[in-house]
Amino acid sequence: MTFQTIFLIGAVYLFAAFIQRICGFGMGIVAVMILPYFTGSHANVAAYTNILSAISASVLAFRFRDKVRWKIILPILCGSFLATFCTVRFLKNASFTSMEKILGIVLLALSVYFLFLKGKIRIAHKPRNGFLCGLCGGFLNGLFATGGPPVVIYLLGATESHAVYLATIQAYFAANNIYATTVRFLNGQITQQVLWGLMGALPGMALGMFLGDRAAPHLPDQAILKGIYILMAISGLGMII
Repeated sequence: MTFQTIFLIGAVYLFAAFIQRICGFGMGIVAVMILPYFTGSHANVAAYTNILSAISASVLAFRFRDKVRWKIILPILCGSFLATFCTVRFLKNASFTSMEKILGIVLLALSVYFLFLKGKIRIAHKPRNGFLCGLCGGFLNGLFATGGPPVVIYLLGATESHAVYLATIQAYFAANNIYATTVRFLNGQITQQVLWGLMGALPGMALGMFLGDRAAPHLPDQAILKGIYILMAISGLGMII
């Protein structure tokens, strides 16, 4: 891997982490929309994002550990672990073209939800529903490390306050991304190329979070989010067509 590629990976994760800090989500989605065309691999990008998310979410989950509701998370993790295991194995042999088509459908579906349905869908707090949401999230996490939305929808209705929701979802992200990274390692997807890429991704994420902390009070997060959603829709359509 060349220095230019490492620098590019760092720049993309700087921007992705900045968006994550401003808007509360988006690091994996931003990265997977851009990086595969420069690295030639969806698996590598998913590995970068899983590792970075495991680190950042673990820090936050530990910080707010007294508010984490592990009983709620358990059925979600069961579904997610199962789907992640299966999809990571699929990703190992999938072609770039087929992954691009799947990613296009995922991005388009997510953009439609965020633009038109966000806040209008509530899922009853039942272990079965948690398992099914985890299954959907694990599918997206295993393929692209973008498994948050289905779990977010479920946890918004399953937690009693915003503080509990934030702590609980960070604990979920920490456990799920540690597991996904382990599965990728066992399937040979944590390669030397991935480790080289992390030399750019880690400092990029740290700098993006730092800049986001400084800029967050002064930026229109909702306008930025809407722009990201529209970009997701355009990118998804382009990948499908």
